[in-house]
Amino acid sequence: MIKMGKTNLDETYTWLLQENTATIREITKKTSQTNKTTTKYVYDKIITPLLKAGKVERIRRGLYTAIDPITNKPVADPVIVASKIRTPYYLGYYTALTLYGSAYSTRTQTHICIPPEKRFREFTYNGNTYTPIYTQDTKTNIQTINHRGHQIKVCGKERLLVELVENPQHVGGWEQALKSLETLGGIEYEKIPYMLEKKNTQILTRKTGYILELLKQHSIYHRHLPEQVTHRIQTMVQGQPEYLEKNQPGPLNKKWMLYIPEDFTEYLRGV
Repeated sequence: MIKMGKTNLDETYTWLLQENTATIREITKKTSQTNKTTTKYVYDKIITPLLKAGKVERIRRGLYTAIDPITNKPVADPVIVASKIRTPYYLGYYTALTLYGSAYSTRTQTHICIPPEKRFREFTYNGNTYTPIYTQDTKTNIQTINHRGHQIKVCGKERLLVELVENPQHVGGWEQALKSLETLGGIEYEKIPYMLEKKNTQILTRKTGYILELLKQHSIYHRHLPEQVTHRIQTMVQGQPEYLEKNQPGPLNKKWMLYIPEDFTEYLRGV
């Protein structure tokens, strides 16, 4: 068995400062010199002394961050923390918008998209709330980006647009969703019809087509949206008219077979 002295504690603390946030398994892997070292041993001999010394703080069970020696505050980065809660995962909604530089407003909330069987309770640490959002698909249109030396899985821009249209409530409603999407450039629009076909939901198909047209009209970031993309989406529309917003009447948009509230475009005012 390995003896864990002051040097081991100092080395682990220095490493965790650089790593920002780590699971107990990652700490065990870093500090272990043989296969005999267990997570329990590392918790008892390294993590616990560092906790008592005020050099490390527990974020939640099995997840830790270091305390900055200058500010005496946790160094935890919400994006890095979120990436270590569950696998498989991807960061979506407001968090993805923030990473792409398109979030319309600032929120102390991080969205982690995971399968239902990987569920966890929403929790708050150091003023930031970590919110699970459940999905069966954690593979389609997911990007891996470098964030402060960590490889982070984030929702691709095309999927992000579709998911914001499907669930605008996750970012605070239609105004927040639309004003954020207004500045989300670099979308490969040709991917969207295929994603809608996979979703196979009439209301989402109609909403997405309508919102894409709105964005093209109001945003310089979307003026290059190809006509063939919206045409392809329009050919997927079938059936009776539906409401853009549940139980909110308005004139019928015959192209998209949607009842649109009269003041809906006001959400884009001032953008």
